[in-house]
Amino acid sequence: MAPRLARFAPLIGFLVGGAAGWPRLPAPVGDAPPDRFSGERALAHVRTWASAPRPSGSARHAEVLDALEASLVASGLEVTRHPFTTGKVRGVNLVATAPGADDRDGVWLVAHSDSAPRSPGAADDGFGLAVVVEAARALSAGGPPPGLKVLLTDAEELGLHGARAEVGRVPEARRVVINVEARGASGPVYMFQTAGPPDAVLGAWRRSGCRAQATSLARTVYELLPNDTDFTVFRRAGWAGYDFALIHDAWRYHSPDDVPEGLDPGSVQQAGDCVTGLARAWLEAGGVEALGGGGGDGARPVYAQLAGPTMVVPGVLAQVLGLGALGLALAPGATGRGGRVRGAVAWLVAAGLCVAAGFGLLALYPHLRADFWERAAEAPGAGGRFVGLALVGAAIPALVLAVARRRGPAERGWHGVGVGLAAAAAFWEPAAGYLLLPGAYAGALALRGRPVAAGLAAVLAGLLLAPVLQAIYPALGSRAAPVLAVLPLLLLGWLAPPPPAAR
Repeated sequence: MAPRLARFAPLIGFLVGGAAGWPRLPAPVGDAPPDRFSGERALAHVRTWASAPRPSGSARHAEVLDALEASLVASGLEVTRHPFTTGKVRGVNLVATAPGADDRDGVWLVAHSDSAPRSPGAADDGFGLAVVVEAARALSAGGPPPGLKVLLTDAEELGLHGARAEVGRVPEARRVVINVEARGASGPVYMFQTAGPPDAVLGAWRRSGCRAQATSLARTVYELLPNDTDFTVFRRAGWAGYDFALIHDAWRYHSPDDVPEGLDPGSVQQAGDCVTGLARAWLEAGGVEALGGGGGDGARPVYAQLAGPTMVVPGVLAQVLGLGALGLALAPGATGRGGRVRGAVAWLVAAGLCVAAGFGLLALYPHLRADFWERAAEAPGAGGRFVGLALVGAAIPALVLAVARRRGPAERGWHGVGVGLAAAAAFWEPAAGYLLLPGAYAGALALRGRPVAAGLAAVLAGLLLAPVLQAIYPALGSRAAPVLAVLPLLLLGWLAPPPPAAR
């Protein structure tokens, strides 16, 4: 490789990996075999059920419950209503099973039936209702499997009351729960938290063929957000399973704009394929028996999407790889001389300036949009703010490093800080820190004068980072501007040029 081109190997590798790893949605399926999930059939349900707000206890909610029951019965399932009272809240959960099957253990498809008071709730959670009902129909095409169950909870918007009532009704049950939610209305479907024995839960995931976005980082991010779902109640009760959601176009969330026309048909199809495939994988493996003696919220596994398939590694491997990257960067014989302190100071200055710029933009946004702080989620056009934050977060480190390099070599210290942070993150929180490891190796290999190897590490970094970059800005929202402004440095700082060769 020509020396000039070799300097760009990490950037080229990242672009190649990012293009291969960028999330893609399937086309919605119309006419399909009876046992195949149809996005078009599911969307027809949404258009019927999400024509008006359906808050818990309203007349419209009662009408939708009747329609949901009729659809489940048409699939051959037997539906039971479970009224509940928790505090001052009254509601009714719908439970559907194969005729004569028990309603305790099994593989459960879950969504909530109520909407926010002012919202038609096409995405939250008409999306989940339609996916669950259509998936149950496809799974019951040859007759409902005894292990398949459906739970449609009530009063989720009032504080997860339906989920709490169901857990209280069957406190000793063992269940695999597949919960479908929404905080947006479009984009890739994200499986953002799991519960249960990692081997069983992620083994079924791999067998299912699901291509929704999945990363163990997501739960770490989710726990920083003010949102919650029914799945949290189930996880705390010791049940196993998965939590799905949409997050793009979050400005529709809980608003009058959450209408059927705003729901992405490709998102519906992707969610349906995943839910159907996951349920089949569990049912074919014996349902809850596939959990073995385990259950509940097991140790957090380390997993990520890798251009479709999901890669799962032990947490200890991520820790070892982090220490390996640090050793590679610190070992004698690195390319170039000097620049350790200068580069490290430049990295820290760049980080501080990015955070300060984020706070500055955060102070500016309310002047551009008066209701900035009042909205529960993003407003229309938030994508422009995300692009601006990303550009600011990329431009500031580039300028700081350029200034530092005018005074002498700075790359060794710059890359050294990045590698050190990646190693520390992988050691203390492997489920999230793994994301920094390919970039750490790209930086460390650049320090060793191995541009081709650094480029290969950058390909892996692109594969892992592309879906995360697409998700994390809308997930956190522009009210997290200081964090979003520093993310390009944290995730992509290793794209800085390698140090010049020693003379």
